[in-house]
This record gives sequence, structure tokens and C-alpha cells, in this order.
Amino acid sequence: MNAEDAASLRGQVVRGVVHGINDAGGSQALTVETHEGVIRTGVEVLQPYGLASKPAPGGLTVLLAIGGDQGDMVALPPAGGVRLGVDDGEAALYTDEGTRVHLRAGGLVEVAAATAVQVTVAGVRLRVSATGVEITGSLVVTGNISASGIVSDGAGNLR
Repeated sequence: MNAEDAASLRGQVVRGVVHGINDAGGSQALTVETHEGVIRTGVEVLQPYGLASKPAPGGLTVLLAIGGDQGDMVALPPAGGVRLGVDDGEAALYTDEGTRVHLRAGGLVEVAAATAVQVTVAGVRLRVSATGVEITGSLVVTGNISASGIVSDGAGNLR
């Protein structure tokens, strides 16, 4: 292989540092530095269906030159500066602030949030925060209810 062909092949896949992300259009676009001082703008990110992310600038991405044309590049989803470690067989969705949904080994789903976890289905809401658990909608319990504190209803305290 001659030097020109080798250089052409090396330029088809490059690593880049993300300087900015435009998430406003039909597809996410990056401003990315591919080589020292070489900035590319409007590079489309190929995101998998059903997942969306927008890491802070400074992350890394891999860029592919379509048909070998460095003027027509696409990027793989960027990696952020923070990574959550997981054990074998586990998976997680997480943010750089520590919010996470962690699918742990043994069948445990762990959800961690700094302020609240909220689930809404057709107007019924379950919200867990530092102040307690709030349910907007009807609650049906099959089984016993135990409380170590006071239980109140619309007419007063239950004894």
C-alpha cells in the first residue's frame, strides 16, 4: 500500500473532542475538533432509536468519513467525562449529576435521584422525594398496612 492510500484510510475514522452540541433540529449535531486546530461544525450524531443523550462539551466521539469524504462526516454518540462503573452483566442509564437507573445483577432495579423520582401514567402520579411519597390518584392495597406514626384520613386521625 502506498503512503497516499494509507493516509486516506487513516482519515476515514478519527477521534474528536466535542466542543458543542446542537440538539434543536431533527438530528443532533456536533461542533468537534478532529485534529489540533481543525474544527468541524454540523456533524450529525448517529443515535440509536429510543435513546437520547446530550453530554457536556469535552467528551470524546468517533467520526466516520462517509465514502472516505472528510467533508461528509457523521459521529457516533459522544462519551461524557463521567462513567458509572457496573459489574458483569449489569447495565445503567446515568447522568453526570449522579441520577441513575441501574439494572443490577440478581434482578434488582436501583433508581437514584438527588431530588425526586416521579412516575406518571394517564394522570396518576407517584412521586418520591426527600419529603416523602406522594400519590395523586387512587391507592388500592391488597394486604396489610402498617404504620409507626399517625394515620389520617379526611375525617381526622385513625386510632
